[in-house]
Amino acid sequence: MAEGMDRSSIRAHIESNTLIIGKNSNYIKPINYRVNLLAGMNSRLLEHVAIDGDLILSKGAQAMGDVKANNVILGPWTIIRGDLTVKGDLMALDHARVLGKVTCKGSAVIRPDVAFGELQSNGLIEYYGKKPAKKTRGKIVTKKVEK
Repeated sequence: MAEGMDRSSIRAHIESNTLIIGKNSNYIKPINYRVNLLAGMNSRLLEHVAIDGDLILSKGAQAMGDVKANNVILGPWTIIRGDLTVKGDLMALDHARVLGKVTCKGSAVIRPDVAFGELQSNGLIEYYGKKPAKKTRGKIVTKKVEK
């Protein structure tokens, strides 16, 4: 377990090299590790996150600073108040928000009512509903209609 972590709000799953931040928790230190990170429902990461691993922000989770990770899933109603840099693929579920710029090296799948300050992807951008950002750039941008 990394130094300075509150044992009641964060746990480590050794087999999958994953840190798990409990639901409704506030985590006040920057996260800079070679791990996967799962932030529980309504948790708040009060500093920047820069991990060499995958990130899942559960429903209603918030990150107050910039976020960098390999592959990212933004759960419904999540908020990142800084920029988001994704080395792989991005999945943004309904009503997710990134107030800054989103840079994605892979593909991005974006559900309805998602909003980004800006979106740039090196791969396919597939979005449902309205465009997630006024400034959206990708190799291929496709709008999907739900059935």
